[in-house]
Amino acid sequence: MYNAIHLGKILWFGLCLLGGLVGLAHATNPVEEPDLKAAYIFNFIQFIEWPDNDSAMGSELTVCVSPFSPLKRPLTALEGKQAAKGRTVRIRLLEMASLRDCRVLILQNADVEQALRALRTLSQGHGVLTVSDELTFVNPEIVIALTQQEGRIVFGISPDAAAKAGLTISSRLLRLAKVYR
Repeated sequence: MYNAIHLGKILWFGLCLLGGLVGLAHATNPVEEPDLKAAYIFNFIQFIEWPDNDSAMGSELTVCVSPFSPLKRPLTALEGKQAAKGRTVRIRLLEMASLRDCRVLILQNADVEQALRALRTLSQGHGVLTVSDELTFVNPEIVIALTQQEGRIVFGISPDAAAKAGLTISSRLLRLAKVYR
């Protein structure tokens, strides 16, 4: 009887240990770069104030992403999440004709010039946060530039571009960014 109880405890301990190791192995899997960048974008949204007179905003915050972007899949996981001020995140594919409906615009190299040309036709203070992913150049009209350097995700912010778009960026976010002009 004693051996059966002892064997049961050993089996229980072994199962707990195995379960812990499986959990540990799962926890040490690295997060993929696009997933991490999508998390950054969601967090950026929490630290941005859009113009109060932005009637397009309502209770939803529309994020438009290039159909060719590697961030398209991880960003769709944000669909329906609650952002700052109780706004619901909506993810849409970028269409230049409906750019006016986007509050956050995720750009790739191929999209930049066409999207910026379309944004220039909108009034100053248009309320569109532009975020570039892996741009090969810094464009002063882009508010946030995401990139990877030495295995880390880093970002730069252009306060001038934010002001032109009518956006206010929290000083807490600005302290974490490389500020460029």
